Amino acid sequence: KEKENEKQKKELEEDRDKLTKFGLRVEQCGWPELQLTGYTHSTLELVCTLTPSPNPIPGTNQDKRRDFFPDFVLIRSEVCGVTVTQDFKNKLLAFMYVDMPSVNSFHSIYHFLERPLIHAELSKVTKRLGDEAFPVIPQNFFPYFRNMMYTNSFPAVLKMGHAHAGYGKTKIANHKDFEDIRSLVALTNCYSTCEPYKQGEYDLRVQKIGPHVRVYKRISISGNWKTNTGSSHVEEIELTDKYRLWAEEAGLLFGGLDICAVDAIHTEDGNEYILEVNGTSSGLLPEMSEEDNGYIRDVTLQRMEQLLFSS
Repeated sequence: KEKENEKQKKELEEDRDKLTKFGLRVEQCGWPELQLTGYTHSTLELVCTLTPSPNPIPGTNQDKRRDFFPDFVLIRSEVCGVTVTQDFKNKLLAFMYVDMPSVNSFHSIYHFLERPLIHAELSKVTKRLGDEAFPVIPQNFFPYFRNMMYTNSFPAVLKMGHAHAGYGKTKIANHKDFEDIRSLVALTNCYSTCEPYKQGEYDLRVQKIGPHVRVYKRISISGNWKTNTGSSHVEEIELTDKYRLWAEEAGLLFGGLDICAVDAIHTEDGNEYILEVNGTSSGLLPEMSEEDNGYIRDVTLQRMEQLLFSS
């Protein structure tokens, strides 16, 4: 543990040296430690206060309160989690209130709060390019439980609300099970979506950070039908023209995404379906995180130069 802390401290010092050349000050925190106030008739549009972190990085001042006026933001975590206490949408609105530049853009992050909006944009791409080039899984959307009339095949997967990482998702075998689930949805105020369940041979993730694109193949070894949960074997595979197209099209959503990942499934019959796109909070493969974080740093500095110093 001590050696890891020393290594982390040394890396931070090296990064500080690089950033000092640009006259930059970097602060890092999670949503819970972040307090914001926005103003429209002031040269200091956004006042930011960071409370002490419960897990400060060694060699930093994260164990202390910090007050400052941000110029640019990099977002790498979900704005809304599963519970009410993990909903930080109002803080996102504070950044949008003052038109704060960021990676990804706050405009795109706001739209990524609701999965149906992402699927709607992906469906537009399919209509333009065709199912063969951009094969998005067909889906039904239900604003309320009374509207739940599923028209695709079974088994199916029903997803409730905005939750991610396997939460709010269940597999349905037939129409009778669908009616049972419908009765549970009636007790909530959530919208829901439903799509055909595809038995996968393996999952695909096409990751894009700036101009850099890579593809991962993930095989579940835990036996869970939710193949993005539990243990799995992951390996990098060849970036084909098809996968590059997926990444490039995803990168155009909502005015442009510097960081995104297309999640798809390769079925046992050899077909592939795009399931969803993740945005600025897309996770990194641990084995490649150092390299990929370097790409994130580069695209962030590039955006800062374009947006803050172009004049």
